[in-house]
Amino acid sequence: MAEHHPEELPNGANWESARDHDGLPDYPSSHSFAGTGQTTGVVHEIELDEGMAQEQDLAFDDFESDSAIGSDLASETTSLRSSIFHHREEHGRTYHAYKDGKYIFPNDEREADRLDLQHHLFRITFANKLYFSPLDDPRRCLDVGTGTGIWALEFADDQPDCQVVGIDLSPGQPSLVPPNLKFVIDDAEDTWLYEEPFDFIHARLMAGCFSDWPAFFRNAYENLAPGGWLELQDYGLPVKSADGTHLGTELYRWGLLLCEASSKMGRPLGSDASDRYCEYMREAGFVDIQIKMFMWPTNSWPKDRFMKELGRWNQVNIMEGLEGFCLALLTRGLGWSKEEVDVFVAKINADLCNRRIHAYFPMPVVFGRKPYPGELAWQ
Repeated sequence: MAEHHPEELPNGANWESARDHDGLPDYPSSHSFAGTGQTTGVVHEIELDEGMAQEQDLAFDDFESDSAIGSDLASETTSLRSSIFHHREEHGRTYHAYKDGKYIFPNDEREADRLDLQHHLFRITFANKLYFSPLDDPRRCLDVGTGTGIWALEFADDQPDCQVVGIDLSPGQPSLVPPNLKFVIDDAEDTWLYEEPFDFIHARLMAGCFSDWPAFFRNAYENLAPGGWLELQDYGLPVKSADGTHLGTELYRWGLLLCEASSKMGRPLGSDASDRYCEYMREAGFVDIQIKMFMWPTNSWPKDRFMKELGRWNQVNIMEGLEGFCLALLTRGLGWSKEEVDVFVAKINADLCNRRIHAYFPMPVVFGRKPYPGELAWQ
């Protein structure tokens, strides 16, 4: 690929976090050396701590009435070079102009608000953790597809000695940031030109963003320091259920159609991508590959109080983003009209409000480590 020149966003000299959240706990090292029996071909599905939204067979609540949750989260955009802020306008939504068409979801303020709400949903799901890789004093971190930059901001705040770089195709990240954080307009599908390796590479909800997933894993591997970690936090689609109530619904059909459309556009999303992360990671040479499985209920159908609350948040998250999820994929990928999309969105919304459909989105977290020199020869 041709070399490119990413646009760097301005940093603020002074920044203090106004967030009040728990610090991240230290994780025991899971490095494997001689005698452990762990190889690049081993994937470990590990148990989760209490208070997390692990994938499970949930009892459903038949009686309690549902209530909606609104979002009071706001996102802040900044002024950069005018050329970066040129957007593609389509069906009343805006999309990135840099590398037009690569990312099929909107980049407008409405979507930025939803992304920040979604970050809160991840915090609930992961018991306030930002990551699961057993990091040991990281010095350099790359956040691929940083979006509004909220994950990178919080990670930089929690790791003040780590230099953090957040990259995205769209601007919209804040200019007042910690001194150890910078945002760059860049395309992770282009040649990676970083001068120094990273100790941690993080990518969240990137299914649908790459035409060549094995190349992404190779690039990440080559740009990690020995012992460095790659972590992907993503989603599965179409939805699942333990009792089959998702089958035959518009909600289930929606997932199938989005996967079909994205496949035709050459950028697999949902489970078409995330189900293969372990395989791609292993092929790239990673070791200590681990997977944690979470779930997002589609509404408040679970009986369990924690999962019910999570479902309420996710219902708002999906309904707020549903038009944006559908418009580009169904019109560009399958040739639908805007009117057909509107009718379909209304039907999906009805299913999202139906608590007799006990559906959920599988939410996998996959992480693995680049081996130390000579480590594989010891095993």
